[in-house]
Amino acid sequence: MKDRVEFSSSRRRMLKMLGVGSAGFALAACAPRATSTAEPTENVQSGASGASLEQGELSVLLCCATEQSRDLQERFSRDFEANYPGVKVKVEQPPPGTNYFEKLQTLVAAGTPPDVFDMWEGYVAPYAQNGVLKDLTPYIDADPEWKMDDFQPAAVAATSWQNRLYALVRDFYPGPSLFFYNKDIFDAAGLEYPNADWTWDKMKETAKALTKDAKGTGKIDQWGVTYETWFVPWLYWIWSNGGDVFNADETKCTIAEPPATQAIQYWADLALKDNCAIPSTELAALQGAANAFITGAVGMYLGYTWNIADMKAARDQGLNWSTCLPPKANNSGRVFYMHLECWALANQTKMPKASWQYIRDYTVKAIDEFVTLYPGIPLLKDKIDLFLTPEHKEYGWDKIPEIISDPKNIRIPGAGAKWDKIAGLIQSELDLVVIGEKTAEQAMTTAAPLVDQELARSASALEDWSSRV
Repeated sequence: MKDRVEFSSSRRRMLKMLGVGSAGFALAACAPRATSTAEPTENVQSGASGASLEQGELSVLLCCATEQSRDLQERFSRDFEANYPGVKVKVEQPPPGTNYFEKLQTLVAAGTPPDVFDMWEGYVAPYAQNGVLKDLTPYIDADPEWKMDDFQPAAVAATSWQNRLYALVRDFYPGPSLFFYNKDIFDAAGLEYPNADWTWDKMKETAKALTKDAKGTGKIDQWGVTYETWFVPWLYWIWSNGGDVFNADETKCTIAEPPATQAIQYWADLALKDNCAIPSTELAALQGAANAFITGAVGMYLGYTWNIADMKAARDQGLNWSTCLPPKANNSGRVFYMHLECWALANQTKMPKASWQYIRDYTVKAIDEFVTLYPGIPLLKDKIDLFLTPEHKEYGWDKIPEIISDPKNIRIPGAGAKWDKIAGLIQSELDLVVIGEKTAEQAMTTAAPLVDQELARSASALEDWSSRV
């Protein structure tokens, strides 16, 4: 459990604060030109009886591994060396505080990328486009046991570029994935508990009923609902309501269109007009949305996988909570952000067979233990039971496989490495909506042309680079 907390915390910090928009684009200026990947000359098999591999050192670069997951990686690597004599695996993880993608970019620019390395959602396409990643499609096609249909469709969609697979997912999970509720507060109000069929309007109706001056001080001290306002929740709002940030070819920002602005305004108004969500000023005093829920100040909280450990600790202290899937938009849409961890191979690797065999074997041999550390959905469909544990079913996650069978219901935002800067441009305006200084329409009308400029600037610079290589 400690390992889950450490990993989730570091990943959450990177997702919220990692400033790699410019660094990600700088990769385009130094990455080698894309080259075609030759078809493997023999079937790829797992285990000691597999194909003969290149001899030498196989370098593996990890991002956010923790003590337990690093131990798993080392044990797996030693087993791999035993099964494939002549291959020596070197596992490296940047020291704490290091920007992982800047580290990776530096290695790529120097022409010394690791053979195998961590990738995240949103980075696969731009790295593939710039020639950094090896196309894995030929390896899947040549595999005697695997075919693309064996993989979760959403995982394939998130790690593909131009209909070719460029990364192999270890696990993935939706965000926000949980809708926590305080059972004692609901019981005292005589209200039904939330369930997966709830809509935003049902949530709002219930939140209004729960909001009150419980202590008779003339000030609200029990709120109905709370939530964060960084990009994962507001993407869930926008996508679920039928909106999007970009058009289909990601050349224009569409966040100022009604489905997007209406969704943002709806959630902002829970605090500004409906007076049933904790205002941003009070939320800061309560040390954030999760802590507000843990301290009993609010009945419902739109939360995440990484909140579970803290919630369990709070339960031990008397917090009587349960959870279900986040509510649907009023149009019945429910579309999640996709968090994922995946492997990629360097297009420049001198050990392509060994690199492929390493990530293939990990997917088969190590994933059972890996998903006990991180509560995600494995790549292979036939391993879905590793995710559907009794505990996860209690959270309502048994409904997730059916929902995500359509990749449109669990997504990444697009724009590749440009997303971080674009999200920041949008966030600056969205923050003004949350405090009531602008309407969502006004704010997103300001943000959209700024995003368009960034899309055009990055595209122009990439074309210029492409003409010079």
